[in-house]
Amino acid sequence: MNRNEEYQALLAELETVPPALETTVDRAVKRETASRRRRRVLGIPVGSLAACFTVFVLLVNLFPPFAAACGNVPLLRQLAKAVAWSPSLSAAVDNEFVQPMGLTQTENGITATIQYLIVDQKQVNLFFTLEGEGYESLSAEMPAFSPEQVCAVMGADFQKPPGTLLRFSLDYVDQDVPEGFTMTFDVTGEREAEEEPTTAPDRAYEEELLAPGPEAEPEILASFTFDLRFDPDFTAAGEVIPVHETFLLDGQTLTVTEAELYPTHLRLNVAGDPANTAWLKDLDFYLENEDGERFGAVSGGITASGDPDSPAMASFRLESPYFSRSDHLTLFITGARWLDKGRERVYVDLEHGTAPWLPEGVTLTSAQRRAGGWLLTFRLESGLSSPFSMTFHDAEGNDWEMGCMGMTVTNEDGTELTLPLPGYTAGEVWLETQDSRTTTAQELVTIPIR
Repeated sequence: MNRNEEYQALLAELETVPPALETTVDRAVKRETASRRRRRVLGIPVGSLAACFTVFVLLVNLFPPFAAACGNVPLLRQLAKAVAWSPSLSAAVDNEFVQPMGLTQTENGITATIQYLIVDQKQVNLFFTLEGEGYESLSAEMPAFSPEQVCAVMGADFQKPPGTLLRFSLDYVDQDVPEGFTMTFDVTGEREAEEEPTTAPDRAYEEELLAPGPEAEPEILASFTFDLRFDPDFTAAGEVIPVHETFLLDGQTLTVTEAELYPTHLRLNVAGDPANTAWLKDLDFYLENEDGERFGAVSGGITASGDPDSPAMASFRLESPYFSRSDHLTLFITGARWLDKGRERVYVDLEHGTAPWLPEGVTLTSAQRRAGGWLLTFRLESGLSSPFSMTFHDAEGNDWEMGCMGMTVTNEDGTELTLPLPGYTAGEVWLETQDSRTTTAQELVTIPIR
């Protein structure tokens, strides 16, 4: 089915108006200042597909009752969910930058349907549903690809009701999206009225962290394999904009080398000066066009990619101005997060419960020796996440793994972080650090992108 056929199918679904929509559209239209224009658009024959979808996307984003009522029309329900949470993907749908798929397979009473794709030169967003009678929730396990794909993969949300629109997202760095691939994934689920397993009540929280109980392997209900081919009109879409602007932030010299503009996102590539005393780990920034329209950092997907030769992050993702057709784009940088060089590991004297240095906003409150290893407790200032990775090291430099960590919001203004060191008996340890401090720009850094 091509795109026009898909849109015709959607319009045919609209022939029967759900009861909740009978008055919602009228109320929504009357609230708009350009109501006369929108009423004329609604009166255009069904052949004017672009106008119809423009109104639909406006209503979904501006009027929650309309989006809720769309739940009675299966295809529109899926589309409404797709355009609601991501400004970039919403703009892609608005501009008909969608490849309908309609690939369906059924196994053991479970039906998987690849609904549609939003792809460009560097990213694949694959939307699908899982259906099955008698299940309270269904989950898609992480997919495998043939040939193997060298990219970052974001899995779908787990334990969602049957029929929920799910998404796999693939983000490519050193290569472009291919012409296609074969994707395989397993499905697990929870049946209705099925009781969830509970942790044995006699196991303390700390003991559970040091020696987690065995997790039952979920039952594989079905396995699906789809052969996916991507429309080259979509996968070729993109533009590289040379920038080469150098700026100073907190004593560190950084250069924005280029911006990569794609329909699903914008990539800002940043290089640090070798003489810098800190690695760049994150940026606070946004773009504005000549109309004052703002495009912030991506929040619902892959946000950045790293430099393979250092701990630094080298490419950051923003919402895309691709469909705004902006003549001018300006970058505004408001702050950054750093990992100071030489602070890649934190030394902790376990026997005395001390640490000569810790990341900004982090305090060591206790180090307790237990039968199964050590438990470290830290207090994090409000808004901080764990600055430590799951790997730690002994005096000989050997790698150890935590397996898990615990975070508890306290009554005070902060968070308690518990790090287990299972099986570890030495009196000192080196923790791997992901970042060490944050900076707020004293003066807004302004860089013209285009």
